[in-house]
Amino acid sequence: MPMKPIVYIDPQSYKNLAIYDHSLLSNLEGKIHYLCSTNYDYLPLPPEVEQHKIFCYNNKKSNLVKVISYLWSYFRIFFMLLKWQPQVIHLQWLRLPTFDVLFMKLTKRVTGCKIVFTAHNILPHKKGDSTFDFKEDYRKMYQLADAVIVHTQSTKTELQSTFNIAEGKVHVINHGLLNITYDPILLKQQEKQFNDHYMTENCFIFSALGFQYDYKGVDLLVEMWKNTPEFRDNTHYKLLLIGKNRGVDLSAADGIENIIVEDREVSDEEFYYLLTHTDVYVMPYKRISQSGALMSTITTGTPMLVTETGGLTEPFEIAQIGWTIPANDTSALREKMLWLVKHPEEINKVRDNHEAWEKVRNHYSWENIGRQTLLLYHHL
Repeated sequence: MPMKPIVYIDPQSYKNLAIYDHSLLSNLEGKIHYLCSTNYDYLPLPPEVEQHKIFCYNNKKSNLVKVISYLWSYFRIFFMLLKWQPQVIHLQWLRLPTFDVLFMKLTKRVTGCKIVFTAHNILPHKKGDSTFDFKEDYRKMYQLADAVIVHTQSTKTELQSTFNIAEGKVHVINHGLLNITYDPILLKQQEKQFNDHYMTENCFIFSALGFQYDYKGVDLLVEMWKNTPEFRDNTHYKLLLIGKNRGVDLSAADGIENIIVEDREVSDEEFYYLLTHTDVYVMPYKRISQSGALMSTITTGTPMLVTETGGLTEPFEIAQIGWTIPANDTSALREKMLWLVKHPEEINKVRDNHEAWEKVRNHYSWENIGRQTLLLYHHL
């Protein structure tokens, strides 16, 4: 008897999350229904993956309309599930946790399917104590799910201790590499513009790119730079913070000429250019499970400085692709960055160690990740 279909649901499937979905789904086998956002913006999927662009809540301006749109999408999905009678539903993100849990509970009861939930973070990132607004909803989802996927061993340990989840329910499957797709012709056309805008001769570039959230710690990086004359007053060093700001106070950068802050979305061509022209990519995260930015930076072979939190340091246990420091420690951040600018030969040694980069890339290959995910589906 043929295996029943898999239903893979991701309401946020655009930008890096679309790359993640495509990379995983392209390395699975069998009939898969992919329920995603109308804003999906990555490569076409294999023919065995039937794509349904159903979520459009993020295009709405009013929060009330967003909620109504999201609920309507799941109303439609419910009847699709009744028709397909899937073996497994693989859910990627919760957008309305209280509703999502109720929906999955009803679906499981009606269809008898198994539920896999990928916990990219064990709780949503919020400012301050509001992180725990949805803690009870997430507890219910973790209890409801037949299997929970996390990306690092440290996240598994944290998840089990926080929610008292059985050992056999939580499965560590790596977050794979996020290859940046860009138009080489467009990049070539814009290269001089980027170069004139960002680069100066003999300038040492630190950068932290993409969406800026509080948990990423860029405010600590800016404060450190401001309070360090060796950085603040030296025109040969530059800090690039290019990306959409999600509520992070970067006012400390005001008036400092060698910190470039641009609150806007970054094109794939510009992101690739900046990564490949960065001397050291800085990730001063306060907390994290695993980072998509880390997985993108590995693909370009850009040396990194990361904090010892979540799974950020796991690639560094495979090979030296950069340096690690304690989280929330501006003194350690200052000391290591000052050491790096005084030892460019060490940066070049890391950048040019192609064997080390290849070893890390192989470890996070989507072929391995797809095989482990498929085995989990079959096990259920």
